[in-house]
This record gives sequence, structure tokens and C-alpha cells, in this order.
Amino acid sequence: MTYRLPAARLILTLGVLTLGACASSPPTQFFTLDAVAPGAPAGAIRAHAPLKVDAVHIPPALDRSSMVRGLSGNRLEISSQDRWAGDLGETMRRVLTQDLASRLPPGMVIAPDAPAPANARGIVVDVLTFQPRGAGQVVLDADWTLLQGSQSHPVLNRSEHLTAAAAPTAQGEAAAMSTLLGELADRMVAAIGGAEPAAGG
Repeated sequence: MTYRLPAARLILTLGVLTLGACASSPPTQFFTLDAVAPGAPAGAIRAHAPLKVDAVHIPPALDRSSMVRGLSGNRLEISSQDRWAGDLGETMRRVLTQDLASRLPPGMVIAPDAPAPANARGIVVDVLTFQPRGAGQVVLDADWTLLQGSQSHPVLNRSEHLTAAAAPTAQGEAAAMSTLLGELADRMVAAIGGAEPAAGG
């Protein structure tokens, strides 16, 4: 009995300390990306064959529920409290579709899960970097391709490098990332509109 009592007290003390540590842990927060209104009206853009964002590919380092931040020295910070409310790649696809729809004539952008007509053109985005960096900045590096025809023939390729200032909070970072997706949609609309004579039909 003289040996069991200290052990029991030790277990009780450890249990209290563990509960105290759990009670003081910051709560998990969930974030998403939002569509951003266009900076200019889309009335000047003529309607052509409809568009559909077929896929947004993100690198394995970002393909996780936790928010990832870039640090110096080739290091990444994977947050234990700040998480995405859904799959990041699919969230980007949905929001980019909404951004394009608000910048193009009605009916020109097809919803992600909707069937596409035979003449629809596809957009595939390959994300290289999409994360907060130091000094209150968010970076988006991405290649995107416009595809046409039943054989998905590439008719337009672009590489984009975009940056935006971000407040030093997870919410501020998510808002800045939303802004960058809106800017990516702006560039897509400008490039596709300029290529319409060659890509149409």
C-alpha cells in the first residue's frame, strides 16, 4: 500500500495537467475561399463557346486540410489550428468558376458538376505555389491551359505570378488568397478574350 499511493497521486496529477493543457489549447478554426467581384464590367466581352474549369491541380505539400505557410530556409509551417473547411483544390475550382462567371456573359461558364456541351472549352490549372509567405504576403504561381475539342487540344497556355498583401492572421491570409484567385480570373478573361479569333469555332 505504501508504494501504490504515490503512484496513484502521480497519475492523478498527470491527468489534471493534461486536462489543463487541453483546456488552454487554441480552438481549431476553419476557413474557406470566397469569390471576388470583378474590377470592371464584363459587358464588353462577346459570348463564345462555353468554358468549364475542368481541374485545379495543387502540389502535395498543399494538398492537406491544414493551412500551409512558407518560411525562410525552404521550410513550411503546417498549422495545427487553422484548417480548410474542404478540399483546397476543389474549393479553388469552385471559387475560380464563380469568379469567371461574374466576369463573362451569362451562361458562358459551366458549373463544376454540370454536364458540358460538345463545343465547351476546358481550363486546367496547375498550381505551383499558393500560400502565405513572410512579410505579410501571399503568393500564387500557376500555369493554366485552355483546351478545345473532343481531343482536348491546347489552344492557349499561360504562366501567372501573382502576389497580394495579407493581414497577419489566418483570416487575412484566406482573404488575400481569394483576392489572388479573382486576379487569376481577370487574367484568364483577358487572355481568352484576346485569343477568341484563333480559338473560336
